[in-house]
Amino acid sequence: MCEMRKQLMAGLAVLALSVGFAGCSSNSSSSTATTTVATRKAAFCGGNIKIDKAGANVTSNAGFLTVLRDNKAAISAMADNLPPGTVGTEAQQEVTVARKAVATGNVNVLNTETSSGGIDTYCGVDGNGDPLPAYFSTGKGTSFCSTFVPIFQAVGNANGPTAVLAVFNADKAQVAQLATEVSGLPASIKAKATTTVSKAQAALTEQNAAAIQGNGSGAAAQVALYCGQNE
Repeated sequence: MCEMRKQLMAGLAVLALSVGFAGCSSNSSSSTATTTVATRKAAFCGGNIKIDKAGANVTSNAGFLTVLRDNKAAISAMADNLPPGTVGTEAQQEVTVARKAVATGNVNVLNTETSSGGIDTYCGVDGNGDPLPAYFSTGKGTSFCSTFVPIFQAVGNANGPTAVLAVFNADKAQVAQLATEVSGLPASIKAKATTTVSKAQAALTEQNAAAIQGNGSGAAAQVALYCGQNE
């Protein structure tokens, strides 16, 4: 009887140890998986941010092609560490376009890129590679942003000063509406919104798209971030 009890206790001990080791293995596996995801994200975002920063002051496709040629390693870092879901799909499209442009030297290839800003948002940065401000997306859905975003997007898609001025002329009433709402915006974004709207009003008054150049363009991008547009 004593011998049977010893064997039973030994068996239970082995079982307990087996369960314990299995539990440790599971936790270790989970921890490894988490580390791998974090490492891949860091590598992916590192490549993206490097390209963002290098292209921050570039104003032409030709200039951006040079950026891509100088940052092939960053493109590879993104390609080798694609995140899952729509961000990964968008990133794969961007990588494909970037590599095609570098390989062919054809700057027009870059016109096919249609980024939604999801990659930068995933990486917690704006289009210049700088950290997203605390007010990012806090104005999304407000009356001001509902009016501002369509104008911002139309101006961004306009090809040249004449087309930009046409956007403002078509949206005179909306620009006037924005001017009445600036005073009610949070202090964190009010100054930038004031600058942006004033530039638009000046462009309309002078009928000169050059009025929106300079600090106004940067302010508009910050207002867009407040409205949840990270492009």
